[in-house]
Amino acid sequence: MAAKLDRIRTRFERLRELEAEHGFGVVLVDGAALEPLPGVPEGTFEVFRIIGKIEGSNFRFEQPAEIGSAAAFQARPDNPHDPLGPALSIGCELHSVPPRLRDEIDGGEGISLDLEEGDVYHIDPDDYVFLYEHPDEDVDIHVLAPDIVTFFDEYVLGEKYPQMVDTILGPGVREQRVRKGRFQGQYADTWLRLLVTAGIVS
Repeated sequence: MAAKLDRIRTRFERLRELEAEHGFGVVLVDGAALEPLPGVPEGTFEVFRIIGKIEGSNFRFEQPAEIGSAAAFQARPDNPHDPLGPALSIGCELHSVPPRLRDEIDGGEGISLDLEEGDVYHIDPDDYVFLYEHPDEDVDIHVLAPDIVTFFDEYVLGEKYPQMVDTILGPGVREQRVRKGRFQGQYADTWLRLLVTAGIVS
């Protein structure tokens, strides 16, 4: 885990430098000093001490407010009937939310950290509703990574980001290009554009 965290830290700093240089419009916010809490999977606090927030045009990833303090964690909503068990939202897609509404709407489909298993997953909202009403049925749950450190290392700051885009947003979205202006011809997905600029994604 230590090697992955070092890579996350190094890449995050490098990507922040490149964003300052190129001005793609990506938001990168440093993490905060966090104290470990029982009941939170290993690696969670380590990741969010490095990264407070990453927001591109298609996704937002940020520290859950619930892990900011023991009181906040204990006060989080508890639904004993949730078919997927307790989880924390660590990100969401923004592709479905018009830019002008992003200050009013938290985001689209979520990306969650399973508090019991420790994996990071995404589920279509319609599938979740179906599963809630029919807990014995099978639906597609996209387990993106076995743990949060691997998720940020490989899928957020790594070469598997395009794979996550395809899984959650569907094929074709990541190939969309800017039609005019300063960045004409480059990827419309600003985070993908930054990863390509850094040589992380080819």
